[in-house]
Amino acid sequence: MARPQSRIARLITRVAGTAAGVFYRVDHHGPSLPDGPLLVAANHPNSLLDPILIFLCSERMPRPLARAPLFDGLMLGPLLRVLGGIPVYRRQDDPAAMHRNQDMFRAAARVLREGGAIQIYPEGRSHSEAHLVEFRTGAARIALQAEAEAGWELGLSIVPVGITYSRKERARTAVTVRFGHAFECADLRDIYLEDPVAAARALTERIEAGIRARTLNFVHHEDRALVEVAEQLYARESRWVPWQAREALGTRFPRLQRFAAGLEWIRREAPEEHRELRRRVERYAALTARVGAGEGDVPPRYGLVPVARYIAVRGTLLLLGLPFALSGSVFWVPVTQLTGVAVRSLRPDYEVRATLKLAGLLGGVVAAWVLWVVLGYAAGGPIAALGAAVVAPLCGYVAIVWWELAREVKEDTILFLKLQGRPDVRMRFARMRRELVGTFRRLERQRQGESSHSVDGGSASAPEGGADAPAREGGERG
Repeated sequence: MARPQSRIARLITRVAGTAAGVFYRVDHHGPSLPDGPLLVAANHPNSLLDPILIFLCSERMPRPLARAPLFDGLMLGPLLRVLGGIPVYRRQDDPAAMHRNQDMFRAAARVLREGGAIQIYPEGRSHSEAHLVEFRTGAARIALQAEAEAGWELGLSIVPVGITYSRKERARTAVTVRFGHAFECADLRDIYLEDPVAAARALTERIEAGIRARTLNFVHHEDRALVEVAEQLYARESRWVPWQAREALGTRFPRLQRFAAGLEWIRREAPEEHRELRRRVERYAALTARVGAGEGDVPPRYGLVPVARYIAVRGTLLLLGLPFALSGSVFWVPVTQLTGVAVRSLRPDYEVRATLKLAGLLGGVVAAWVLWVVLGYAAGGPIAALGAAVVAPLCGYVAIVWWELAREVKEDTILFLKLQGRPDVRMRFARMRRELVGTFRRLERQRQGESSHSVDGGSASAPEGGADAPAREGGERG
């Protein structure tokens, strides 16, 4: 049986996960992690925050595999050991220590044989590429070794996970964590017995396919901005999404994937049309930015009832939350400002910037919370201290939500005022959207037609999730 995790380990993961859930706007999709021996394999775009998000979004505590130098850190090393971390020895860290990876493989396989869970990142490094990088075979080798040592009766589950950030270096931006369905690897037994290397490659390909299906992948970084603008205007022109709605990244994700696939097809099959379409979408994005639409869009008209409802609902929320937001700002703005100054002064690498921000904020929040409790006790005794302990974090969270809503309302109000008396501007945007959507639909029909003709008999149905698929296919529910 797997070794039960300590209460300290569970407390650490709860605190870190809660902090990450406040630092980002996280949504989780997919099934729960299965019981029994489990290997969680994910992409690795954001250093130490990726495993924290795995902790946040799952009921289990998969033990992390982490590069060996992290275990030597003054603070991080003890934390990793408490969490049951297993060191990985990379050539770029210390070529002379590579032989110690045999210990890593044995330790990871032992955890699985005992019914435990581990998490691993097959790309082998955290990165900011626009796409997945080459996968290493380590995850597959661990899984196959564990099954082989258990006589191929272990029943090991492998779960692919895709982690996608909107702006990973910035607080309160969106991130979606998408868990796939578990699959096994015992069917590779015969291949493994004949050629372990071939079996590891085959399993690595399965793992990569599972992760790729749950991530956004682009040739260039600028392609993502293009796809996001195209998907957004398409969804709103098709009336799947209200004009000023801010959808969660996880809700948009299936549509973004379809648009990304369409972009690559157009780039490959119709390069001239790809360049023209890019130019038109970029022009639309530039005009949207010029009028200050932000995450919303320019509606063809403003109806009296929707505007009145918008003012009533958001105005009431802002008014009711104002006292708490002001109190929360007094409590916590100094902490956030000091943390930002400290991180900027360190000039960290881009890959660890978000990790340092979160660590600094967590430390600062804990210190400030203790200070407010002490001040409350000094001012009014135990009751005041208890009140400060509860009210300070509550007001802080309300302040975060309140300021985000206030920014949205400010953005929408400025756009509304700019467009008053300018029906020509609204109609110009509506015309551009209609033309672009017409182009998207034509290209999608063409792509589906080519896919159908590529199948013997020429009678294949259109691929699942074309550009005309309804927005309610918003993905798996968490």
